[in-house]
Amino acid sequence: MAQVEVNLRDLYRVLRKRKWIILAAPILMGLATYTLTQAPPPVYQAKTLVKINKSATLAGLMVSVISYGTYDDMATQTVVVTSRPVLEEVARRLNLIKNGVGAKDAVDRLKGQIEAKQHENSDILAITVTASSPEQAIVLANTVTEAYIKHSEEERNKRLDETVQFIRQQLTETESELQQTTKNVSDFKRANAPILATDLARSGDIQERRLQYQQKLQDARAALSTLVRLQQTKDYDALLQSFIQVDDAILRALADELTKRSSIVAELRARKADLLRYQTSASPQVVNLSAQLASEERRLESSLANVVRRLDAVAAEYDRLESTLARQEAELSRQPEVLRQLEDLQSVVKEKQTLASNLRQRLQDGEIQQKEKTEDITFVEKAQSAEALPQRNRLYQSLIGALIGILVGGVFAFVLESLDTSIGTIEDVERYIDSVVLGVIPHIQVDDVKSRLKLEDFPPNVTEEDLDRFARLPTHFDSKAVASEAYRTMRTNVASVMSRTNGKVVLITSSVLQEGKTTSATNLAVVFAQTGRKTLLIDADLRRPYVERVFGVEKSPGLNDILQGTKELKECYRTIDDIILGKFGLKIAQLTPGLEYLYLLPTGRTVENPAELLNSPMVDKLFAEAREMFDVILIDTSPILPVTDASILAPKVDGVILSYQIGRIGREVLKRSKLRLEALGCKVWGVIMNDIQAEIDYQRSDYHYYSYRYRYEPRKPESKGWVNRLKGRFAGERAGKRSRKPLSSAQKTPESQTMAQESLSRRSPPSAPANQELQDMMGLTDDDKK
Repeated sequence: MAQVEVNLRDLYRVLRKRKWIILAAPILMGLATYTLTQAPPPVYQAKTLVKINKSATLAGLMVSVISYGTYDDMATQTVVVTSRPVLEEVARRLNLIKNGVGAKDAVDRLKGQIEAKQHENSDILAITVTASSPEQAIVLANTVTEAYIKHSEEERNKRLDETVQFIRQQLTETESELQQTTKNVSDFKRANAPILATDLARSGDIQERRLQYQQKLQDARAALSTLVRLQQTKDYDALLQSFIQVDDAILRALADELTKRSSIVAELRARKADLLRYQTSASPQVVNLSAQLASEERRLESSLANVVRRLDAVAAEYDRLESTLARQEAELSRQPEVLRQLEDLQSVVKEKQTLASNLRQRLQDGEIQQKEKTEDITFVEKAQSAEALPQRNRLYQSLIGALIGILVGGVFAFVLESLDTSIGTIEDVERYIDSVVLGVIPHIQVDDVKSRLKLEDFPPNVTEEDLDRFARLPTHFDSKAVASEAYRTMRTNVASVMSRTNGKVVLITSSVLQEGKTTSATNLAVVFAQTGRKTLLIDADLRRPYVERVFGVEKSPGLNDILQGTKELKECYRTIDDIILGKFGLKIAQLTPGLEYLYLLPTGRTVENPAELLNSPMVDKLFAEAREMFDVILIDTSPILPVTDASILAPKVDGVILSYQIGRIGREVLKRSKLRLEALGCKVWGVIMNDIQAEIDYQRSDYHYYSYRYRYEPRKPESKGWVNRLKGRFAGERAGKRSRKPLSSAQKTPESQTMAQESLSRRSPPSAPANQELQDMMGLTDDDKK
């Protein structure tokens, strides 16, 4: 939805438009208030003063700190005065809970009579009551104060007892927790005795020794890894380069033996290699040397296994020593945490001891307070007299009702305006659908125009129903009317668009039924013809034709015959001769000059497939021929939304004009029509705002958009009762009284009279009316209006 900026002018327009609602609401509210309300009975008021005393003793001060409420809170005390327990006590004392009146009803009634508030920022509380008599006000005020004092004393004692009982319970729990916490400290000391007894000075020595053992363990594991690899690969030559850095006597002895045997094996292998240079492997010396080498290798393997076993044991010992030192180091590192936990436990013990001591003191103070008899609330001033209160009279209440009515009426007026989906101003139309308004046509006073028509001036076959249709052509029958001037203004705007776009063919349609498109098309064609331009008005509404009835000409032949190829354009259009020979007659046709330039193309005989007929190539041929013959071509067609006829013709014309009647459809329907035309590639030249009048009937609900009923249907004739005549007279007075000349004094030029007489002499008598059975099939009546 378009965003519309609301300004003071729009607000003034809404207030003016809904002024009767805004004026009627305060009047009705004021009268209703004055009628329904009665003069209030006299009311008397009595007041008492009480003092809220602070606790004066040390015990009272200490207990009040623990209590759930304090007497220093004056706001709390004002609520206590009107609490249910106090009011129930008042009702029992005054015997109000009788004769079928329950406690709840009595309390609710008393609550509206009692008010309590602080007296001038002091410790004094003022209790004010209202009653219908002075005696009742005095008794009620004193009774409420006494019940409040008694309730406060009971609540004080109750809170004090609860406080003492709470302190005893807390003291018991605190002493039990103190015993448990003391036991926890003792258990903690026993569990962590080794850590607490360890000297922190040893931590550096243990850490240094641990680092040494870590290094030895690393060396031992490296040597062990090397020896295991040599043992698996039997690379005995590499044993001579291996060096074991482990401080162990047994391991050093085994390593020396391993080195010695490695040297022997290396020497025997070298001798064997020298012999194999000039002897074979089967020679006795080589065989003996190989046996000796094998024996030494076995001894070397045994020595290597002994070294590996010893080195593994040494590594395991180093690992055990390192783990022991790591555990000792971890215990030393936990000592600060253990000490901190011990301090926390000891601090908890101290807190419990302090709390237990405080609770014992509070319990002693509370027991002392229970034995004291002090009054926290005392009377300062009892109610001795009551004064009458001034009451509002009925006139004042009516004024309040009227003010409320103004507010309600204004809100209701703006609610109705927000629910109204129509567009009421030219600016709203142009802004919402992004198009210009080509014409603003006022409400045509059909009864006013008809009253100026004389039946004797027409041919004998003209009826009252024909006069109703002729009255919708004010541009011909009442050229000085406001509506006629509006159509001339629209003609100027349309002609300007034609000159800019070099267009001739204009299609006039609307969103739904009865938005005045045919009335606009016929009157616009007349004012164009009055300028001397050859104007062709085509009635392309093949479903509900109406143009031929407005001008009183024959329906056939017409557009259907041309589209079916049975007739030519020149054989079908109507000229001034046909209008004179029709129901206008010579005298009526000469009321205003220019009708000789108007040519009418009616629909012709009825067809069953209008959409398919309008979609034929003959339409393009017709438009091309009409462009050669005429200056202005206006096409009246069906509404755009209910049926598809206008959608078929719109892309074939130079421009489209939308007819819109305020209050008949919503703004969304109008915008949807424009969007559909633009989607078809049409050029929408603008909008015609029809039937503009001082007051718009927003209760009209005969919308035809959501029901496909645009077919040959009979329509109810327009009522001509005294109500419509009164509405027409009222609208005519609002539009302004205009003095018009009678039809008999209309100007008639000699040229037009001569032309009409010559045409009468050339034309043959008009053809007989259409078959009545065909008219019944169409479902049309003479009261059908667009």
